[in-house]
Amino acid sequence: MKQPFSKWSAVLSIIAAVFFYMSYFIAPVNPEGSIVIVIQLLFFTSILAAVLSIIFSLIALIKKDRGFLKFVAPIVIVAVLFEFLL
Repeated sequence: MKQPFSKWSAVLSIIAAVFFYMSYFIAPVNPEGSIVIVIQLLFFTSILAAVLSIIFSLIALIKKDRGFLKFVAPIVIVAVLFEFLL
């Protein structure tokens, strides 16, 4: 049975990008109280999803999955990092 590693890679990279941007959009200037926990949860979940998407993308490349979805994760992660650095 062939597992769709490339599909999970693409889904996790999109989740990582959405959670990363959400953590910055909901953050007030001076976060206090429970919003700090929510921001940290979103930020670290996005990092975990990004790492997992890169791992699944590498597994998809090694197992030679069909399609372009295996290249979505690195492109999305690099685009988010590039935008963050600007």
